Amino acid sequence: MDTEKISFHIISYAGDSFSKMREALSEAKLGNFQKADELMSSAKKTLTEAHNVHTEVITLEAQGEKSEYSVLLAHAQDTLMNAILAETIFEEFIELYKNK
Repeated sequence: MDTEKISFHIISYAGDSFSKMREALSEAKLGNFQKADELMSSAKKTLTEAHNVHTEVITLEAQGEKSEYSVLLAHAQDTLMNAILAETIFEEFIELYKNK
């Protein structure tokens, strides 16, 4: 398992997803709800990619391919979990703006 490569994939996908969600929130704040929805949809797809890579790591370990502890992988997992949490929060804020 190339832990460094996997870590950077997770960080890249999760970071890109988070950026799209921030942009979606900004668009919602301006009342551009269609653009906000498009950005959130794109962010969710990118977040799914990050999750799929993370699932690959878990699957490999479950199959016996252990990896050593990696600060980079821990950072990648933190980035992914923050993006997942942000998705829930940003969706709620966007709904609040829509119903304003």
